[in-house]
Amino acid sequence: MSSYARYCRDQAAECARRTRLASSREIAANCLKLELRWIKLAERAESKDARRGPWGRMAAAVGVRP
Repeated sequence: MSSYARYCRDQAAECARRTRLASSREIAANCLKLELRWIKLAERAESKDARRGPWGRMAAAVGVRP
């Protein structure tokens, strides 16, 4: 998992926490929407990593464009 995908997952987890702690339904709904957006971004980032394959990931790690 890329660092960006991990960041997105962490943000989604934080939104889930805030949803549970929300003081109103409106705030909870907004946090839930944000959580779902972060999850979608993480999934998109993970699918791009998977398409690159192991050589593409290694090239990206050292700063070379495949």
